[in-house]
Amino acid sequence: MAISNRVLDTTTANVLFGTSTSSYAVTALYLCNNTASTVTANVFLVANGSTVGNAKIYSNVSIAGFDSYIADSERIILGEGDSVQANCSQSGGLTMTISYVGI
Repeated sequence: MAISNRVLDTTTANVLFGTSTSSYAVTALYLCNNTASTVTANVFLVANGSTVGNAKIYSNVSIAGFDSYIADSERIILGEGDSVQANCSQSGGLTMTISYVGI
C-alpha cells in the first residue's frame, strides 16, 4: 500500500497518475480542510489522452473548516496515462491524500 499527498490549489492538478510501468488501484480518497472556513473541492478521473472537461466525479464537495471528507467505498483502477486530478476553491485550503496499491 502506498499514499500520495498534494495540497490543492484553485488550478486543477494531478494527484496520482498511472505510468507505462505501473497501474494503480485506488483504495481511498481523503480531502482535509486546512482552514477555519468552508472550502469546496472538485475531483476528476481523467482517462489517458482526455481532459478534465467531462471527467468530474465529485463536484463542489463542501468541506467545513478543519473537517475531512473520505471516499473509501469505491475502487478505482488507473491504467497507463489515467489520472486523479483535483482543485479547490481556496489556494492551499485542502490537502488530498490517496491510498493506493500497484497492480
